Amino acid sequence: MGSPISVRNRRGGGFPLDQIAMSPTRIVLPVLGAVVAFTAGYVVALRRPAGEPRSAHAFEPRDGARDPVVRGIRDPAPTSAAPAAAADAAPAAASTAPRDILARLAALKVSAKQPKTIRQMLVELENLRALGTAALPALREFLASAQDQDYDSGLGKPGFRDGQVPLDFAVPPSLRLGLLELAKNIGGPLAEELLARELKTTGRGVEAAYIAEALQQIAPDKYRDASLAAARDLLAMPLSSASKNPLDRSDREYLYNILAAAGDRSQVAQAQAQLLLPNGSVDRGALRYLQQTLGEEAVAVAVRAWDDPRVPPTQKEPLARIALNYVGRNDRADQLYQVAINDPAMSPKDRQNLIEDLNQDGFPKPLSPADVPLIQKRLALIDQLAPKATDSVNIAAFAEAKKDLLAMREKALRPPPPKK
Repeated sequence: MGSPISVRNRRGGGFPLDQIAMSPTRIVLPVLGAVVAFTAGYVVALRRPAGEPRSAHAFEPRDGARDPVVRGIRDPAPTSAAPAAAADAAPAAASTAPRDILARLAALKVSAKQPKTIRQMLVELENLRALGTAALPALREFLASAQDQDYDSGLGKPGFRDGQVPLDFAVPPSLRLGLLELAKNIGGPLAEELLARELKTTGRGVEAAYIAEALQQIAPDKYRDASLAAARDLLAMPLSSASKNPLDRSDREYLYNILAAAGDRSQVAQAQAQLLLPNGSVDRGALRYLQQTLGEEAVAVAVRAWDDPRVPPTQKEPLARIALNYVGRNDRADQLYQVAINDPAMSPKDRQNLIEDLNQDGFPKPLSPADVPLIQKRLALIDQLAPKATDSVNIAAFAEAKKDLLAMREKALRPPPPKK
């Protein structure tokens, strides 16, 4: 337990238990007898019946006024040595009924500027998890009410990339996602039923993606059709520009990733038709879905979108990156790529990344001798384009890419021996 627990006397003082045990000769026997009798109540209180949920107080940070170990423990009944007034002064433990915990969570405003609120939220979620399946009816009821809060935890969105939603959160990005993760972790038929119901009713892409992945983990392929139906229904909703809510900005990426992960090509025509959002930006989810389902054929889609006057130069980088994946393999990809890196309307940072990533996009991992021909083609392209470059950003980026490709060629030709 770390430092010894001090047993309180009626005035708030205490005797360290280890001191009592190690130095009995220094303590007057009558006092020792009184302390032992007083301590017995705490020993009994420290034991809780099997299955009884933890008190939320047991997890609260030390406030300087009460011992956090004792704070969640019911005080012993008052005796002649402990007046009733002392017992009445003890704080009441927070209710561990699931509906009460959920009510506290719904009222809690979580902010990175107040770390205590993050700790409180995690404690309440852990209290719910400790209840196990007994918490699921209240969870189902709460989720059906559509109450939610997005959390500003200051941790960004770790793990949210390329349409992927992590199954486990250090800090959940919203209350509902935290409760959905809780149901997944509790598990069992009731939790599975709860998640399946939410999959059919949620209107949020990030939730649909999370639930689809959670159900796939719980019951592989059982909910494949339901997940695809949810993704199609949400993708059929009218297009809108990027959401102001950070958690919803990648909604369509999450939904298209559900389809791509299942190898579903049913939305290829729709993805092409809806590739451009109303503000002229490229729907990255639709573009990635087309690349995953069409392969090199997606280059033609990227070329058509590049030439579309509705797409502003600041939004063209994703199209050039589709071409980058096939540079050295596809002539149209080579052409679009060269146009992109020489386009003065393209930002210097985008051009730099497109050139330096010649050593990354389009290569499998790990490298093998079979990748050497592609490395050679990209080195030849650099030797062709670098002498003609007049932009300092491009010149430096070509030098960096060539250095990296030469190192890759050496590694591919002489792979390290396998680890024993």
